[in-house]
Amino acid sequence: MNRPFDVLIIGGGPCGIGAALKLQEAGLKLAIIERSTPGGKVNIAPRVDNYPGFTKVNGPDLAYAFYERLIKAGVEVIGEELLSLQKENDLFEVRTDQSIYHAKAVLVGTGTKEKKLGFPNEDALLGHGVSYCALCDGHFFKGLPIAVVGGGNSALKEALHLSNIASHLYLVHRRNEFRGSEKVLEEIKQKKNVDILTPYIPLEIIQADHVTGLKIKNVETDEIKTLKVDGVFPLVGQIPNTQFMKIPGVLDEQGNVPVDKNMMTIVPGLFAGGDVLPRPIRQIYLAEHDGMMAARSIIEYLKGE
Repeated sequence: MNRPFDVLIIGGGPCGIGAALKLQEAGLKLAIIERSTPGGKVNIAPRVDNYPGFTKVNGPDLAYAFYERLIKAGVEVIGEELLSLQKENDLFEVRTDQSIYHAKAVLVGTGTKEKKLGFPNEDALLGHGVSYCALCDGHFFKGLPIAVVGGGNSALKEALHLSNIASHLYLVHRRNEFRGSEKVLEEIKQKKNVDILTPYIPLEIIQADHVTGLKIKNVETDEIKTLKVDGVFPLVGQIPNTQFMKIPGVLDEQGNVPVDKNMMTIVPGLFAGGDVLPRPIRQIYLAEHDGMMAARSIIEYLKGE
């Protein structure tokens, strides 16, 4: 077996990048395992309003700035699909679709993925009118009516971005109050081509060979509407990307990874940060801070080992 890595970082978002830069400075042998473009979900954010140092910045521009820092620092990025993480004796085993790696310590910063509405035709309609990413797919709906479902920051920001592309946009939310930014909500309310529909829940995605409508119900009056739309963007929350975890006891009931004040899990040498943590606020700067804190703890852990 080749000499193991000192640290393997799973996930190339702000948490993983922040940690990698600090660990690289310490002279440790490390790599980031990231199958997609480094930067995580920042890559698909239409606009970032809450990252210190920027009033407003496009998500891909900020993600590229992160990636440039990695390149300049000489951090190795392994572009492979993660399959499993387990611990054998004193080493962690990380399996990908192409290889097996070992490390003395591991940082999990794999973030989250979008929840689905749960309709039987939802997966089949992906790419045929259903999308979870406005920045990726918004241009396909130029001049067409669409619906965004959700009430958090992601839903509001994506709705604002899409309102500049679509002929008409329906923002559908199950409550009268929104959890997302009041500032962004006010911007949406100023848009003449946007209808805000509350408190409504989706009942059915209507289709031919693609999306043709969305049936919704008012939860207070039981009124049912059918929106004629060519696209549906479900943005109703996130679930942690932790399905690869094969170490018992690390995940909570929701699939999050609880940690102590040093960002370490109940398993010595296994650390976590960013959106996989069980907390109500998920922000880029918090994930980056987690990475820096975890890096400091990893350095101390390896010294003690």
